[in-house]
Amino acid sequence: MTRLTVLVADDDEVDRLAVRRALKGATLLEATDAGSAEAILRERRVDLALLDYFLPPNTGPEVLARLVELQPGLPCIFLSGHGSEEVAVEAMKAGAEDYLPKSAVNEPRRLSRLVERTCAANQLRLQVQREQARFALALEASGAGTWSTAGKPAVVNGEERFRALFDLPEGHSWPLERWLTCFKPEDAARLMSALQEGSVSLQAELTGTPGRWVELRGRREVGGVNHFGTVLDITQSKAAEARTLAMKDRLMGIASHDLKNPLSAVKMGAQLLARSERLNDHERQVVAHIAASAERMSRLISQLLDLTRVRLGGGLALERKEVELVPLIHALVEETRLGAGRTIEERLAPVTVNADPDRLAQVVSNLLSNAAKHGEPSAPIVVRLREVEGRAELCVENRGEPISPSMLDTLFEPFVQGPDAARDGLGLGLFISREVMHAHGGTLTVSSSVEGVTRFVAALGHAYSTRDQ
Repeated sequence: MTRLTVLVADDDEVDRLAVRRALKGATLLEATDAGSAEAILRERRVDLALLDYFLPPNTGPEVLARLVELQPGLPCIFLSGHGSEEVAVEAMKAGAEDYLPKSAVNEPRRLSRLVERTCAANQLRLQVQREQARFALALEASGAGTWSTAGKPAVVNGEERFRALFDLPEGHSWPLERWLTCFKPEDAARLMSALQEGSVSLQAELTGTPGRWVELRGRREVGGVNHFGTVLDITQSKAAEARTLAMKDRLMGIASHDLKNPLSAVKMGAQLLARSERLNDHERQVVAHIAASAERMSRLISQLLDLTRVRLGGGLALERKEVELVPLIHALVEETRLGAGRTIEERLAPVTVNADPDRLAQVVSNLLSNAAKHGEPSAPIVVRLREVEGRAELCVENRGEPISPSMLDTLFEPFVQGPDAARDGLGLGLFISREVMHAHGGTLTVSSSVEGVTRFVAALGHAYSTRDQ
């Protein structure tokens, strides 16, 4: 047995002798009354107290109460010559870990095992208390709250910080459905899906207090069906993140705008040089490269300016007019044929819309360029235009490697490019194309079949056919 220090408080020498025989491996500190027991605890700490249930002029519970004031959490076993069930109940009510009739003290192994088991349980309890205290301190320092789920129908439990974050009614337990109303429908669905999978890690803006963001983390209990986790208010960090992003966008917009003037000078200079009769073939080739590079830079700057307008909430400016789509699309198809050397099939029905022709040309050009880059070179690109229930529908279709589902989910996000894309752009074309369609009140969608058919569909309202398809 591990070397333990045990306080034995008993006024009967015979009983103390029996304890000494049973606990030969322990350090025993003996006391004959409450006063001497208290004096011992003032001098040192002990692992356990063995107290006579009747220690004149006091009872064991009275003595234990005074000893616990000197050493909080002191585990105790009561010994009594009266082995009644009533004494055992009173002993446990008084805070004792266990109770043993004195007749059993003469069974050394029984007392030794009980003392060892009681001390081990107390050490484990102290360790748990220390860990709980550390956890509580860590939560307080981080500002996090705690939550858990239980039962069917499911409820969510939480302490005061959790309740305050979600502005829940007074209490410590609420129906899970009530908690889910604190989130937007899409975030509530994400949370339910995460709970079913057994691991929660998500950030969400609360519906009851717009602008307040929380971060939830949690997991399923090992071998169980319930969950536990933490919640942290990340409103300030989200606001700081938004400010930083807005500042970056402003700086990008300012830089892009200020680059336009010197770039225009480069383009004009290249045009003037190209007209010179003094250039040899090599010099003309260099001037052509300068002009092409300047034009590419101009497109990139325009994309960055569009991104900035969208990010800062200004939206894309439109100059609407009646636009016949067939001539516009045909001209862009011819341009792509010459530039990419691709076969393009046109199936165009005459449709007129009220829209910004330059912006629509931007969308069509992006879709054709995208199909030329990623489609199978030997397969034709198919361009369809038709009027469907008052909407103009443009479809650009190519064959090649199918786009993975994970890639489809992010394809219209800024700065996203396919894994096989050459780095000759910023990955803004599809993002800006979708924003152009949204600015017109339209949509831009994509699908990709396992057979390798990728189809982009741009749909725009307020269309009418000039003749039947």
